[in-house]
Amino acid sequence: MCPAGSSRWCPTPEQVMILEEMYRSGVKTPNATQIQQITSHLSFYGKIEGKNVFYWFQNHKARERQKLRRKLTKQLQLQQQQLFHHYFDSLPSPAFQHHSYYNSPPPFPQVT
Repeated sequence: MCPAGSSRWCPTPEQVMILEEMYRSGVKTPNATQIQQITSHLSFYGKIEGKNVFYWFQNHKARERQKLRRKLTKQLQLQQQQLFHHYFDSLPSPAFQHHSYYNSPPPFPQVT
């Protein structure tokens, strides 16, 4: 994934799996001591620094919030569409539903 000689950290699949499991188990914002312990544990699976662990948790939390916001926005839009359709489907007169601006009399008397 990461090009050779890149300065970016490229987590191994094992590192990602462990980090995701920790996140799911409740570790959202590890403190400095926890970051050191996690880094030490993950170094067994590949090169890693404390800042990588810190930023991974920060980014993962931000992405989770983004996903949740997108999901809630979609749900809200769907609810609004359903309410809109429910409202117009429940109107008493089909003529009112299909009423057109062009079929109505002019709003002001026309001066001739």
